[in-house]
Amino acid sequence: MRPSRFSSALVLLSSAFLAVVGAGLMLAACSSEPPLRRRTQTDSFYQEIRRTVDILLVVDNSCSMIDEQQKLAANFDNFISQFLDADVDYQIGVVTTDMTDTEHQGRLVGETKIITSAMDVEIARQTFVDNVKVCAMGSGFERGLAAAEAALAPAMLEGDNAGFLRDEAALSIVFVSDEDDLSARPVNQYLRFFKGIKGDRGYRDDGLVNLSAVVGDFPDGCEQPSPDRPNCADGLDDDGDGLIDCADPDCASSWWCSVAADREQDCSDGVDNDGDGLSDCADADCGALNSCRESECDNGLDDDGDGASDCVDMDCLLDRPEFCGELSCSDGELAHVGNTFPNLLADCADPGCFAHPDHEQACFDSRTSLDYRERCELAVVMDPLSGSLVESDGLDIDDPTALDGELAGCADPDCASFYLCSPSLAVEEFDQCGDCQDNDGDGYEDCEDRDCLDSPYCDNPYPIDPGTRYIDVAVRSGGIVTSICAEEFSGLVRELGLNISGLRSIFYLSAWPVTDTLEVYLNEESPESLQTEGWYYEAENNRILFEEDMVPPSGTTVIVTYTRASQIPSAAGSDEQQSAGEEGAQ
Repeated sequence: MRPSRFSSALVLLSSAFLAVVGAGLMLAACSSEPPLRRRTQTDSFYQEIRRTVDILLVVDNSCSMIDEQQKLAANFDNFISQFLDADVDYQIGVVTTDMTDTEHQGRLVGETKIITSAMDVEIARQTFVDNVKVCAMGSGFERGLAAAEAALAPAMLEGDNAGFLRDEAALSIVFVSDEDDLSARPVNQYLRFFKGIKGDRGYRDDGLVNLSAVVGDFPDGCEQPSPDRPNCADGLDDDGDGLIDCADPDCASSWWCSVAADREQDCSDGVDNDGDGLSDCADADCGALNSCRESECDNGLDDDGDGASDCVDMDCLLDRPEFCGELSCSDGELAHVGNTFPNLLADCADPGCFAHPDHEQACFDSRTSLDYRERCELAVVMDPLSGSLVESDGLDIDDPTALDGELAGCADPDCASFYLCSPSLAVEEFDQCGDCQDNDGDGYEDCEDRDCLDSPYCDNPYPIDPGTRYIDVAVRSGGIVTSICAEEFSGLVRELGLNISGLRSIFYLSAWPVTDTLEVYLNEESPESLQTEGWYYEAENNRILFEEDMVPPSGTTVIVTYTRASQIPSAAGSDEQQSAGEEGAQ
């Protein structure tokens, strides 16, 4: 079959085209390559005060969060100072990450559920402290995103959370957690819900709905700082605050400052050091010292000056039973070792029987062995639920005329300085260190009480996981991310306040930059508006941060220009912080 003219012509045309293209490529290969187009990027951010804002704090109430809650509570002034300076009409509500307990599940906490700018500042501060300390007895299955969604659902806003969300207000949600979110649905679905609360405007304007996160660092998490343990008896200013030992409030609940320092310090100076009316060996505080005990039980001397010598002294009766003890505690006789008769008390009426091998069977049946030095502890009982003292009718073993009932427990002057006999000297049990209660009545609760420093609530031995899902919604919504592992929260709480008020000091870039091409301008891209100081680049989080006194004011457009990097910087360079004064303006 003969080919058509059209097909033949097409073949010839194609051949000619390929020849021309080939020649062009050969010429191009012989000439110098044209320069590549610069990959420039410009990110712009507008600073504008949000005059009305509703703030929802979602605070983790699982077992390792007490310390962080206390640090958050202590920084109310840093948080709202930005609102007060800018005359922002704010409302603050708090929910927990617990979606298991029916009393939580997105319900605002506190007797006063909504903190408002109309409140007196002192009342607002105390309410904030009470509400953010949500304790640490909640579910360990943290679902912060689901809790925030539940809190802002129509049914809840018409019920328990009525009055929180205002149509004209911007909405800011802050997640505070040392674990990642475990809510069931994908992050984008929760973000869509939060943005949709404000309708179409919420999707278009990051300033209307944004989320922030105070969480573990991405990508590896971080370590929770251990609580400070100053030495309260070394005569040194351990933490550099100008206050030494018991003059430092950090030592207020320490054993040394609340117990030991209030005891007889010198048992041989003839002075009543602790002002309890008794000095030196006459004071029970000195009773455990060798210098105030009968040192020898056969020298005929009153070694400790208490008016009794040798086996007549209670010290010898109890400490040297093989030398002074009663022969038997069940024979009805008065005889002691060596056929001596130091007192006229027989068997279990004789204090010496407390140290006798058969005293348990003869005198107390199954009662455990009693040590003279621990008499106060056995005689005093504390109710662990109420934290109150229960004075038992314990054994008055140091009264030579009776063993029971006269001066038992805290009624005995010898027990006056025993820690259970003073509510201010009692001990917070580890399992009570997360309940937001001052169980021992010393004026300190949970991690503020030094009794709790080694409890799992206050010294979490486990690494803090990265809050990946919270970080995701924060960055995508125009919020900020800060580290929950900070030793103190004043700086990060201030950053949160700035961001919520609309005056951001942190600006996330839309692409990874070639670091030395970064330039920052205010309002317009011109030599006059170029900022050569007051900011730095944090490569780890790809963001520009302004220093505290250099935050751009309301009405300012922050313009960041740079050349986009061809690849994400390596981990080796992620720790760099590029100062504007050094290379940022080059």
